[in-house]
Order: sequence, then structure tokens, then C-alpha cells
Amino acid sequence: MLKRIQGLALATWLGAASMVGAQDDLARELPRIPAKEPAEALATFAVHPGFRLDQIAAEPLVKSPVAVSYDADGVLYVVEMRGYPFLEDKPSGSVTRLEDRDGDGRFDSRVVFTDGLMWPTGVVPYDGGVFIAVAPEILYAKDTDGDGKADVRKVVFTGFETGNVQGLVNSLHWGDDGWIHGVTSSNGGLIRTVEHADRPAVSVRGRDFRFKPDTLELQAISGGGQFGFTTDDWGHEFTCGNSNHIRQIVLPSRDVERNPAYVPPAVILDIPSDGPSGPVFRISDPEPWRIVRTRQRVADPEMLKRLSHTEQFAFGYFTSATGVTIYRGSAYPEAYRGNAFVGDVGGNLVHRKTLKVAGATYVADRADEGVEFLASKDNWFRPVNFANTPNGTLLVVDMYRETIEHPISIPEPIKKHLDLTSGKDRGRLYELLADGPRPLRKPRLSQAPAAELVALLADPDAWWRETAQRLLIERKEVSAAPALRKLAADRPTALARLHALWTMDALGVLDDADVAMSLADPDPRVRERAAKLAEGRVISDRALIANVLPLADDPDPMVRFQAALTLGDVNDDRRALDALAAIARRDAGDRWTRAAVLTSIGGRAPDLLARLAEGGFLAEPEGGPWLDDLATMIGQAKDAEVIEKVVADLFAKELPDDLRGRVVLAVGAGLKRARGSLKATLSEATWKRLDPLFDAAVETAESDQPAGRRAVAVALVGLSGPDRALEALPPLLDARQPSEIQLASLRALAEQGGPAVADGVLGQWKAMSPSARREAAEVLFSRVEWINALLEAVESKRLATAEIDPLRLKQLREHPDATIRDRALKSFGSADAPRERSAVITAYRAALDGEGDREKGLAVYLKACATCHRAEGQGVEVGPDLATVAARSPEDILTHVLDPNREVAANYLNYNVATVDGRVISGLIASESAAALVLKRAEGVAEVVPRDQIEQIASTGISLMPEGLEQDLTPADLKNLIAFVRSIRSASPAPAQGAATAPK
Repeated sequence: MLKRIQGLALATWLGAASMVGAQDDLARELPRIPAKEPAEALATFAVHPGFRLDQIAAEPLVKSPVAVSYDADGVLYVVEMRGYPFLEDKPSGSVTRLEDRDGDGRFDSRVVFTDGLMWPTGVVPYDGGVFIAVAPEILYAKDTDGDGKADVRKVVFTGFETGNVQGLVNSLHWGDDGWIHGVTSSNGGLIRTVEHADRPAVSVRGRDFRFKPDTLELQAISGGGQFGFTTDDWGHEFTCGNSNHIRQIVLPSRDVERNPAYVPPAVILDIPSDGPSGPVFRISDPEPWRIVRTRQRVADPEMLKRLSHTEQFAFGYFTSATGVTIYRGSAYPEAYRGNAFVGDVGGNLVHRKTLKVAGATYVADRADEGVEFLASKDNWFRPVNFANTPNGTLLVVDMYRETIEHPISIPEPIKKHLDLTSGKDRGRLYELLADGPRPLRKPRLSQAPAAELVALLADPDAWWRETAQRLLIERKEVSAAPALRKLAADRPTALARLHALWTMDALGVLDDADVAMSLADPDPRVRERAAKLAEGRVISDRALIANVLPLADDPDPMVRFQAALTLGDVNDDRRALDALAAIARRDAGDRWTRAAVLTSIGGRAPDLLARLAEGGFLAEPEGGPWLDDLATMIGQAKDAEVIEKVVADLFAKELPDDLRGRVVLAVGAGLKRARGSLKATLSEATWKRLDPLFDAAVETAESDQPAGRRAVAVALVGLSGPDRALEALPPLLDARQPSEIQLASLRALAEQGGPAVADGVLGQWKAMSPSARREAAEVLFSRVEWINALLEAVESKRLATAEIDPLRLKQLREHPDATIRDRALKSFGSADAPRERSAVITAYRAALDGEGDREKGLAVYLKACATCHRAEGQGVEVGPDLATVAARSPEDILTHVLDPNREVAANYLNYNVATVDGRVISGLIASESAAALVLKRAEGVAEVVPRDQIEQIASTGISLMPEGLEQDLTPADLKNLIAFVRSIRSASPAPAQGAATAPK
């Protein structure tokens, strides 16, 4: 017995010694990268020709800065997020005041304005104090005794979520509407106004917000960024997040919400011409911990030694975009005005884009080919934010941290050798200067008279214009109305006219005559913003409509887009509908203008449909989407008389069956959204007239005609009811059918009721393709009776337990029905069962040996990945474009294919949405508005769920990408797939050698 105990003790000691040895080895591989002292840092930068950086503040003057804002006298308020990325027992965040007292352009005085903040992220001045974003709250703080420190501090809003430190409320800023705006980010929240407890809470999930600083009225508005927000000189809004480095917020929520029968595809658009996650060219070396992380993901140190240098890292694309800012000053050459600057904190660089009008929106083009505007060799350089300065220059906010990664993305063994708070007492601010004399403008506007402020609305630098406008609004300087009106009439510059108009509007002194004058302005951007100002006014001033109507034929597409939105406020004027029809025809192919028109025709879809039907427009390719949207809106309105007439008219005219079927399907889809049905809505006689159409659809569905035409026919069969659907559609689930037909048949079957649906789907299960099985699971899991049928198939061994993926197992084990939970536990075991992904990865390590075949890999991609990912113009965009992972190492790609739930970005999590009629629908939340959610699944399947039909929304915490892809792939397949994915980088400019990945 003693020997046995001694043997066990020795084995335990040896095991512990082995672990210590492994940790020692790891420690040697993870040397810390030393910081550059402030005086050394400037030598690490490569700056665009004709520009230079000046360090205007550094530690100890500034510590972990993430946002800044100048007050009226040029004092800089700096938000210091020292506690990032962990919760602290004693919060160390602060807002400090920096001043340049000797006038040399560099800050030399620091006063802590307020501290003890957990994770502060934004600041904006108001009435001698500042609002501060510090989730879950927005505070107001003010110094009333002149010592530079806040003696007033109160919570004004609360409810912003804090689950993800990289998804906190941020980017407080003044809008030209006289409200303070902010970015909600990914955490969302249900926001309450502390001083007005009687006001209802406002949900900001998936949306941004604005509030009036004097009354604290708060509204949810369109948005969708992570960290960063900016506008151009004309009020167009942009944001960014992770790989999506510049996005334009296109559709205002105000306009979307007025027509609940229309659900736009999105309100925000990625505008880079080189893709949302375009290439970047870093010059800094990769951090050692990134190399080790890649190796540990497959736990194979020998493989790491056999890989070339560039195969060890992921590099070359945006993954941590932050602080997007439009340059709006006059200190640089004119070509740089209106350029967008974006930081990539993981790549230690600043990227530049130029903007050009492309229809209703902009396109953003890379400005610097093969290099970045600004990059550093120092891994600690973290350009998190920017600001337009009083000098007409850009200020660069450098958080200056050794590590910027989210802690969840770093394995624990590596994390033990890192200090994720390293640098929390460091930070730098830089001013980007053009060659030549340094511009210095010292503001003293807090006491400036109204006349001086009005004159500054014509200043060439945005900071002066916006600060003057803010002060006029804060002071409620209604007496400045004559001077403002004169400025608008004298037209010194387009921007002066614009600021005069919006200042008058915020002060409540803008006349309709002022708006009418500006609607005819020679500058298209002024006409566009004047049309925005006309929103609401055209309701009370009918004469103003006559000034808006000519904009329907404006030569500028952005003006026509805004005119379409503005005309939505005119509900009872035939001329307005005629103008909307004219815009529809002229801009038929611009999806954003179509969205603008459709938000503007609440209750008038039949009238617009009649106008567009003239001359055969709706039968043309560009008219098809208009027909679909309008017919859907007619159905959703549930006006039986109108629907009856629309369907009857299809047979009163000589129309092809394809067109008739398209209208019937769209009307039926709209009725479904409104919890109605076409059969119940139509008279028996009219429904009977559809029989030949439905019978022809059965023949087409079973034919060998093109898949697109057959898919429409399948949907019509489903609309016809269970008799035809349950007989004709199950055989079309066979894998020998095109994928499009299988999926269309499943969606059509899901519309039927009763146990026969589950019998039909399960009866064809073994014959289905893998992608069809995923959608088949969606069908079966949408209703309790079909889940029970699936469990019965598992219990009777007709369906293998391995066929159910982890996402569905989680759904079963957490189902609200106790009987289903118990049956699931008996069939599948506890959720605590160990995951076997590591064993699968080990089994497929042969995929890393040798070189794969790119062309064979393309075939594997089309078979296994194209249902959710785009690459080189092919596939469906549900998950990220594979160009964003092209530069990852082979083992990294292998790991994420075989273990998709190891790391999941928040925007690719799967959600379950329970509806009031007992269904459960799953997918990514592709977009959401006040009217509806749009869920997206594999193969691009999208489902619109009106908010009034939602009972509950819950994240599954699991990726939409399923585990188990290896069941249909050999190691050779994966080797070829990896070769294809890694070759995608050739489609974009090659990134700099030796660059590393940026954070997730």
C-alpha cells in the first residue's frame, strides 16, 4: 500500500512538473513587447507624403484615451477608459480636461474633471458641462465653481447593456438637428430617463439614439455601428465596426416607421468598393502571443515549425475598424476634404477612403494604393478615434496599449503570460499636420455675442461652424433669427446657408418661406438638406408641396432620394403620388430609392401599383422588385376589398401566368405577415379562379424547367393549400433535385399544418442534401407537434442522434415543454457531455500536410460553404465573406471549419424567435426596424417577422455555422478547401509581408 501511495505521489509530481515545464516553455515563447517612450514613438511612424504627426499630449498628461471633445474655449475633454477590458472593484476611468496654456499647440495642463467611472466611452459638451457615456448610464457633469473639477454629477439615462466591453454605448455628438446623438453598439438596452420615471422605456437594440439635452426627450433612431460615428459636411451619417470599416446609415427610422406594411432589407449599407473588410497594409511585426495562439488552436507545435513565416499568421484585412471620421477642415489640401479616416487598432494603422456619389448613397474608394495613410511599427499604437480640431486639422487618439484584444479571444494558457491592462496609464494624442506652417486658432467662444456666432456659421472649418451653432441653440438665441435669415439669403457659401437653416430650425424660427427658397438652391446638397427640413412642414403648409414636387425630377440622385422621403408626409395629394411614381421609374434600379418611395406610400400601395402598371413597367426586369414589394404591402394591409380587386384584375387582363403567380405569391406573403391567409381573404369564386394557376404550378414544379422558375411554382403550390402541397412537394426534397428546389419545397411545406408535414419531411430525410437537412430541421423545430414527430423518429431509430446538430440539441434541452426536455435527455444525454471537437480536429490533421488543389477546393467550397459564405463573387452572404479569412494560417482555417463554436462574433450568433402563433424561427438577425426583424439562414433564406407577432427573442449563444461539416468531407477535401480559401487573397492587393491578424 505504501509503495502504491508513493507511486501515485511520484506520478502526480511528475505531472505537475510537466505542466510547469510546459508553462516555462510558453513563457519563453511569449516575450513582452516593450512600450516606446513618448519621445521615441514618432520615429516608428510612416506618414503619407506631405503630412507629419505632432505629439500634442502623452502620459502622464493622458491615460488610455478613447474619445475627446473640445469645449467652446478649446479645452479638450478626454475620456480615459483605464479599466479596459475588465470590471474593476474600484473603477479607474475618468474624464480629464487638457489645456494648452502657453499657446504652442500642445497641451500642458491636466485636471481630472470627474473619475471613478467603470468604462467611459464618450463625451459631448452642453451648457458649460458635459454628457458622459459610461454604460449602463449617461451622466451629466458640470463644474460650477471654476476649479476645473465637476461638482455636479447626475445620472440622466440608464439601461445600456454592458455584456461585451467592445459593444458599449459611445460616440456622443451634436447633430445638426439640435439633438445629441449616440451609438448604442452591439449590447443594446432598454433605456429609462431617470428624472422622468413616468416616461416609457425606449428599446435601442439594433438602433442608435438621440436626445434633447434640455428636456431629455429620448428617441431610438437608425444606426448599427460598434465604436465610431461621423457625418460629412452635408449631414450624411457613417459608422464602423470590426471588419465593416465604413458604413452609411441610409434610411432614417422616422421614415421607415411611418409605413409598417413595408419592411426594408436594412437601414445601413457597407460602402467600400474593396469590400466591407477591405485589405490593409500594416508595417508592424506580429505579436508573439498571436503566433502561439494559432499554434495552440490545433495543439501541434511540430506543425508550426514546418510552416513558412507568412503561414503562421492571419493578416491583411480589416478586423478591428474603429473611430471612422470624415475630415472637415481647411488646413489640408482641398483633395483631402471629405475623406474618411478609419483606425485599425489591431493593425496599428490609419486607413483613408475617398467618397463619391453613387445613386442615393456613396461609394468609398481606397485612397492610398499599397500603403496606409499612416502606420506605425510600434505594436502599442492603437488609433481608436479621431476628431476635427479648431485648427482645421485631425486629432488622432492613441489608446496606447500592449494588447487590445478582447479577453475571450485569447486562450487561458496564453493569457497567463499577458497583462491585458498593460499600458492603462499610458496614452498619446497626435495632431496630423500638413507640411508648412502650423495652423493655430485659439477659440474663445463661451462668451462670444450672437452676431459673432452667426458669422462663424460661414467658417471653412467644421469645428467652428458646429460650435457656433451649438452655442446659439444652447442659449436659445431666437433674437438671432434676422441675422440667420440674412446669412441664408446672402449665400456666402453653401455650408453657411445650410448651417443657418438648421440653426433656425432648431431654434423654432425657420419659416416655410426659408425652406421654399432653399429647395431651389443652386447647390444640390443644400437642396437635399432643405428637402429634409421640409419633412413635417408639407403637412401643415400645403403650398410648400409645390416647391418639393420639382425635386422628383432633380438631376442629383441624392436629392431625388430625399424628395421621396419627404413626400411620404403628404398622404392625400395626387401630385405627390405622381411625383413618387416618377422617381420610381427614373431610379428603378436603385434599391435605396425604392425603399424611400415605399416608406412613403402607407395605405396607397394600390394607387402606386396602378400608376406603375401603365406602359408595362412592372413586367420589365427593373419593375419586378417593385411589383413584389407593392403586392406584399397590399397583402399586409389586409383590406379584403382591395385584395379581391387586385387578384380579380389579374384575370381581367391578358397577362402571362408568371406575372399572375408573382402577384398572388406576394399578396399571400403580405397576408401571412399580417396573420391572414389568401384563401380566407378571397371570395370563394375568386379563389376558385386560381385553380388553373395552381395546377399549372404543380406541373412546372415537377418539370425540368430552370430552377428559378420551378422554385416560384413550388411556392405557388404551397400557397394553394395542403392537398396539392403534401402530394407534390415531398418528392422534391430528394438530393437529386437542385438545392433551390429542395429549399423552396421545405419552405412551402412549413406553411401547411398538421402531422402530415413532419411525416413528409422525415420520410425524405435520408434522401436530402446536407444543406436541405439544415432547413428541414428549421421546419421541424418550428412547431411542437413536429418536434415530437422528430423525437419519435430518433427513439424508433429511424433518425440517428448524430443527425441533430448542437444548436438543435441545445434548443431541445432548454425547451419550455418539460416532456420534450425529458425525451431529449433520454435520447441525447446531458448537455454536460464533453465536446469531441478536439478529437475531430486531430483526426483531420492530415489536411495540413502538403499543398492542396485550388480548383478542387473551389468545388468543395461550392458544395459545403457557398450556402452561407461568398467568395470571389459566388455563394450567399450569410456569414462573413471568405476574403476576410483568406490570410489565416491553414491550421486556423481547419480549426474554425471543424469547431465553429470555439469563437463566435456577436453578429453571427443564432437567435430563436418565438411567435404568438406558436412557431419558433431561428437565424441571424440580418436587420431590424420598428416594424419587423429579418432573420437569415443558410442558402440566404430570409424570413421577415413583424414585431407584433414576436413573443420572445433569445440568443442561442451558438454560431449559425453548424458543427459536423466533416461528415461529408475527407481530409483531402479539407486540404483543397484550405488551398482555395487561402488563394482568395490574390483577388485583392497583397498585404504587407509579416503582418499579423487584428482582433476579432
